[in-house]
Amino acid sequence: MTKFNKLLLLALIAPLLGLAALARADVATAALEDYLRLQTGSFTTAQQAKLDARYETAIWHVAEIWPGRSTTERWIYSESWMKDAKAPYMQRISRLVAEPDGTVSGHRLTIPDSKRFVGAWQQIDRFNALDPGELAPLPGCDVVMTRTGRERYEGGTLGNRCGNAYKGSAYAISQATVTADGFTNWDRGFAANGEQTWGPRYGGYRFTRLDAPVGCVNPVRMLVYGEIQDRKAFAAYGRALGQSGLYPKNGGYYEAVSPALEVFEGTPPAGRGVIIARFPCLEAARAFWNSPEYAEIRKLREGLAEFEVLVLPGAALPGYLAE
Repeated sequence: MTKFNKLLLLALIAPLLGLAALARADVATAALEDYLRLQTGSFTTAQQAKLDARYETAIWHVAEIWPGRSTTERWIYSESWMKDAKAPYMQRISRLVAEPDGTVSGHRLTIPDSKRFVGAWQQIDRFNALDPGELAPLPGCDVVMTRTGRERYEGGTLGNRCGNAYKGSAYAISQATVTADGFTNWDRGFAANGEQTWGPRYGGYRFTRLDAPVGCVNPVRMLVYGEIQDRKAFAAYGRALGQSGLYPKNGGYYEAVSPALEVFEGTPPAGRGVIIARFPCLEAARAFWNSPEYAEIRKLREGLAEFEVLVLPGAALPGYLAE
């Protein structure tokens, strides 16, 4: 290839590379905006605490501060309370960054004299007196959140880099899942030998939005039991349901989906499908099932399958598990 041809090729490729870079930047910015929308608000674990005595009622307030400074990074203030406490147990600012690969990284920072900002999630102008340069980073405690579905992000800290001395710990691990109806946060401390020193042992605290329907705190399970005649054609129904966002909108999610891992008794037909979905209350399950959107989606499976759909009450944990 002559020098002229090489230059011509570079001239042709350069604009394409520029467009690709812009496309990646747009994807990263969109992911950041989406994550920020899901993460901000007021949340409580009251529903979980009511059903499981191993967990207490906690309240988190998360608000964006210093808006408009940048499109590639944003700042949020988090304030966490235990029920009836006189002071928050955690105040923190996080710098959220849109990474080129579409993930969102959260750089956790401590606030000097944090008591002066108690309640500032309701008055973010109070942070105008604070300069980002005054914040102290928490080494190794950054989190990386990855989009794992529609209105869903999962991630946490990396390895055992987040140093922590509480209750004799050597490090802490934080894991989180963020969805449209709330988030799960699982923070735990570990000794140098890997033994857990603090934090829940059976899963994270499940926070639901405080603006969720009043009284929607009695979870139910929807059992879907069906015979599918044409799985290939039926796939269009599944795709439409997944793309609709109806489950996140109504606080629902799948707890179990066939095929079975193992059959203990009987011989299920090859075309049988079973799904167990959880909703925060019966009203939420009804809102999902009776919505105009689902009425349209349901038409996609007409003549392809026969179903039985039952809604079952949730059961509280027995005493031997709640201890």
